[in-house]
Amino acid sequence: MIGAVVVGTGFGLFTHVRALRDAGIEVRAIVGRDRTRTAERAAPLAIPLATDSLDEALADPAVGLVTVATPPHAHYAPVMQAIAAGRHVVCEKPFARDAAQAREMRDAANAAGVIHMLGAEFRFDSAQALLRRVVQSGAIGDPLHFLRIYHQPGNLSPDEPVADWWEDASQGGGFLGAFGSHMFDQVDYMFGPIARVSGQLQVLAPGRPQRTADDCYSVQFETGSGVMGTIVAAQESRSGFVMATKVTGTRGGAWIQSGPNYGDPEEVWLADASGERQVPMPAELVNAPPTPFPVSELVQTEMDRWHTMGFDVPPYTRLFAEMAEKIAGREPALPERAATFDDAVKGQAVLDAIRDSARARQWRDVNANP
Repeated sequence: MIGAVVVGTGFGLFTHVRALRDAGIEVRAIVGRDRTRTAERAAPLAIPLATDSLDEALADPAVGLVTVATPPHAHYAPVMQAIAAGRHVVCEKPFARDAAQAREMRDAANAAGVIHMLGAEFRFDSAQALLRRVVQSGAIGDPLHFLRIYHQPGNLSPDEPVADWWEDASQGGGFLGAFGSHMFDQVDYMFGPIARVSGQLQVLAPGRPQRTADDCYSVQFETGSGVMGTIVAAQESRSGFVMATKVTGTRGGAWIQSGPNYGDPEEVWLADASGERQVPMPAELVNAPPTPFPVSELVQTEMDRWHTMGFDVPPYTRLFAEMAEKIAGREPALPERAATFDDAVKGQAVLDAIRDSARARQWRDVNANP
């Protein structure tokens, strides 16, 4: 059995640990900033080693995989340390501070010959995976336009604790990186690389003058293949929950039919010359229902609550299962593939271009040679 080390006691503890185990990978250690606190958080999950030293965890010869779920500004050191130790790596998104740092991590992983993946787990979300299949099958003709809207009413209290990196732009924070990176990966995976962007970044949360990173973004884009689109999201919208994902093509359209609440069952629909109809979900794309994190005393903030609802665990299990198959030298059964550090570099270049565009209030080209 493959042994894994999880770096990070927040999302890493809530999601990585459970998904690794569900994928048949043994969690041998968890690494946090404070040894005592890490041990306290790890104890209910029966993780053998809780430490503040990645070196200590890597001394275990059974460890073949390191997963990094720290804030983005703290990805570089453990990723490079794992690569230098010859371990395969999964790193959370947003991947890095900027595209230059992302390229350095990617190049090091490629040079070392380790298997590397980005934590873009929603490639394995049932509805998103099926929507991509429908579009790439040619059912709507040539895709022309992509629309994604996501507004959630959260974090409205000025006293509610929020992770430092979500508020601090210098730490690579903001809702653009935390959530938008998923959507830009979906666009790239469905249509090909994004070539040009125009972005607006805002702060909507009341009473948080310390916040320097966005909690709301509006992005227009164009891919190299000619698809245009708009992606709009807000972490702290003072209105009801809204989510929509639609693709328009030359012969029809396809969309994800979402419910009024986060986590409601989703359906994929298709409209063409024959009318509108629901697309059946293939059995191999059906994920297990979410299971909330079982240790309630570790759920302390609104952000923890979102991360412990369990919606990330089934798609992340598929991601880790693909990693296990690749480590074993086998081809995964599903045609969907996890994102790699190559995809991470492209995504980071998109984030950099959007932030530059928002500052300059102009369209910006995305680095075509990341």
